[in-house]
Amino acid sequence: MLTDNQLNGANAYGEWLRLAVHEKSLPANNRVRAAGSCFGIAQDHHHAIIVLLNARLYASCFALLRVAFEAYVRGEWLALCATDTQVQKFLEGCEPPNIDKLLDALARKDAFKEGRLSLIKSRNWKTLCGYTHTGGIHVQRWNTPDGIEANYSTAELLEVLRFAEIIVTLSVLGVLSLADDAETSEKLLERFKVRMEA
Repeated sequence: MLTDNQLNGANAYGEWLRLAVHEKSLPANNRVRAAGSCFGIAQDHHHAIIVLLNARLYASCFALLRVAFEAYVRGEWLALCATDTQVQKFLEGCEPPNIDKLLDALARKDAFKEGRLSLIKSRNWKTLCGYTHTGGIHVQRWNTPDGIEANYSTAELLEVLRFAEIIVTLSVLGVLSLADDAETSEKLLERFKVRMEA
């Protein structure tokens, strides 16, 4: 279980992020609508994770990590890589390419050429899928010597929170990039640095 201070810090950071993009003026085009929606959905997943941590509904916190990561990756791909036709088809309900193809396309862009997103995926994907799809790794956290009940360590809960905060920070930076707001992006990076040291 997380402490009140840890939960209050998570709530405060989430609210700071919300206000950073609240009513932010964005260009009115399909690419921004598609990418911005994905970033917003990633931010919504982060908010849900905080609410679930507060409510001690931990299984769902873990399950949302993969979808938050995917929402962010799709947002960046739509913003930077997708053709106009792919953007339009996405808005019409078609699925984008699989995540490996999205990451490969992003790795060809200057902002992602170091391959950090692909590294995050390669190190965490099996575990993220296990949590999202109720795999053995997740079921292990529901078995104790005395019965069947949630049994997550504080370290695991903090790991969920940190991963979610990294993804939501990147997503908010994505929105700020769409808005061409470098000033708020700098403030966010400073705030994120302080948050990671907490």
